[in-house]
Amino acid sequence: MDQFGRIAIIGMGLIGGSLALAIKRKGFNGKITGIDRSVSSLEQAKAVGAIDTAAGSIKEAVTHAQMVVIAVPIEHYGQVFAEMVSCLSEETIVTDMGSVKSYVNDIALRYMPNRANFVGGHPMAGSEKAGMKAATPFLYENAYYFLTPTEITSPEAVSKVRSLIEFIGAYPVLVSPEEHDSIAAKISHLPHLLAVTLVNMLDRENRLDYLPFAGGGFRDITRIASGNPDMWKNILNYNREDLIQSIEEFEHMLKDFKQVLVNGDMRRIFETLKRAKTIRDSIPKHSKDYMPQLYEIFVSEEDRPGVLAKLTRLMGENNINISEIEIQHGREGEKGAIRMGIRSYKEGEKALNILKKENFALVYSKWNDSNE
Repeated sequence: MDQFGRIAIIGMGLIGGSLALAIKRKGFNGKITGIDRSVSSLEQAKAVGAIDTAAGSIKEAVTHAQMVVIAVPIEHYGQVFAEMVSCLSEETIVTDMGSVKSYVNDIALRYMPNRANFVGGHPMAGSEKAGMKAATPFLYENAYYFLTPTEITSPEAVSKVRSLIEFIGAYPVLVSPEEHDSIAAKISHLPHLLAVTLVNMLDRENRLDYLPFAGGGFRDITRIASGNPDMWKNILNYNREDLIQSIEEFEHMLKDFKQVLVNGDMRRIFETLKRAKTIRDSIPKHSKDYMPQLYEIFVSEEDRPGVLAKLTRLMGENNINISEIEIQHGREGEKGAIRMGIRSYKEGEKALNILKKENFALVYSKWNDSNE
């Protein structure tokens, strides 16, 4: 990281703010300049030490920067490149953190004075929360981080961006922009659309009254439908060609399985389920996602006054933060299940041991959802 005396980050939201915090936490000796259209976000970034300077314009931010990182919604890329292009030197390295790479690469090729110095990037990490207030220096630790150089990208530029990614504790993965978008369509964009469709199906059929009965399976499979609609509308639109292809593949497979059911072919049903289980069980554990995993603890206790208060008091006294808490199927005078969600696996294990020590009746605990 010694090759960068000054880094400019355009966008001080969750993604850009977390990057700045991560760089600072790792001991970066240079200066970070931030720019955001939200004055409050810039002020907060400066207050928490994420940036050294809050710039008043994009041009001011990128002038004299050895590296520029674009961390704004994709629909603003054209405006960003147009404003900064005259202030970039021949040596300035430019990278981005957007979720769609072919479109971004086309924008960069249209504006960049030195096309060889643009390296597209996309960290496979995020949160359902947004803004600088949600930023954390740990967002990218142990996360996969795609880099999408093209045939004209300078190997030196790739090396420098790669060093930044490794510096913040992420794992760089090099693919082409086209390959990235195909991967993202299948493992991220289509699953998000399916989650949205499953939830909306209940509304379409006037069956929202089914929601109180939704168990862990429905919640897990539709969890990502709670993502930011404004962000996701642009992701799905800018990657629509790959997404449409993935939808068509899924439609074909779903139609095939429908026919298997019509035929009552138990062998094919079993083979389909078994193959899916084998593949699903091979997914690496503790991978990061847009909707972070939670350590979930399910407590079986009588539905009576004071139970929730005791639980939250115990967690507070032991400095354990509860991200989510709910009563599942709670019924007056009978046993009910209380679900607590804790972001940290380490804190989750600590909470589990505390509750056992306090003789709470535990149903089970798990590290969801790809980590079961």
